[in-house]
Amino acid sequence: VAAVGLAQFLLGPFQLLGYVNAELAQGRASAKRIAEVLASPEAVGTGHDVPADGAAGHVALRGVTLGALRGVDLELPAGSLTGIVARDAAAANDLLVCLAREADPSEGAVELDGAPLTSLDPDALRRVVLVAHHDADLFESTLLDNVRAGAADDTSAVERALSASAADDVARLLPDGGDTLLAERGRSLSGGQRQRVALARALAADRPVLVLHDPTTAVDTVTESHIAARLREVRRDRTTILVTTSPALLAVTDRVIVLEDGAVQATGRHTELLAADATYRAAVLA
Repeated sequence: VAAVGLAQFLLGPFQLLGYVNAELAQGRASAKRIAEVLASPEAVGTGHDVPADGAAGHVALRGVTLGALRGVDLELPAGSLTGIVARDAAAANDLLVCLAREADPSEGAVELDGAPLTSLDPDALRRVVLVAHHDADLFESTLLDNVRAGAADDTSAVERALSASAADDVARLLPDGGDTLLAERGRSLSGGQRQRVALARALAADRPVLVLHDPTTAVDTVTESHIAARLREVRRDRTTILVTTSPALLAVTDRVIVLEDGAVQATGRHTELLAADATYRAAVLA
């Protein structure tokens, strides 16, 4: 009886000891990963200049080489709406990385209003240039909170963004409208609805330079036409770059630039390129 009682008494401490050992092993593995992140070198250097107030938004690439890009030269005038078509997903991604300054080109330079991005403070740069990636995630919060995340409490900017992105239609379908709580990463919405809310968030930020990567791939054609028609108006006098193969979006741009094999192959208006460039037709209409 004494032996059985003692065994029962020790069962709890032994279970606790096993639990502590498992937690310690997990904690040590997590601490190692955190230490590796903290010890990692900076992806890009830190500049000290700050873009001027009211930046014009003129973007230029001078002989940029990085990954799949090979000596790319681009002039994107302030206030223009430009489409960039790249059949190679790697080239499109490397272009976004350069514009967001997540990495610096191995050769050449990216400039904002004549100043190399390497000379600018990264935090100040991101207040001027916003790169909205295709796989942007939503937060576990209300739809309106997600859209207001970068809008600086500008109610009118939020309303314009909701309308231009057709996210106001999404809000009307939800039980509590814009105050409906979304699941983590927006999983309670469909793919097209998530894209519209993410696009609204990017538009509401109202940055002088906005880069959008395939913002309507999961949206139906009617809604995509609606977004394309209103995008120019909501981004008036702001530099906008659309990295996409959507004919509806490319049709409203001032100019389209075609990247092939990591370099600029053709430049022109959407209708002109459709008529004259077989590579462009294959990329856009396939």
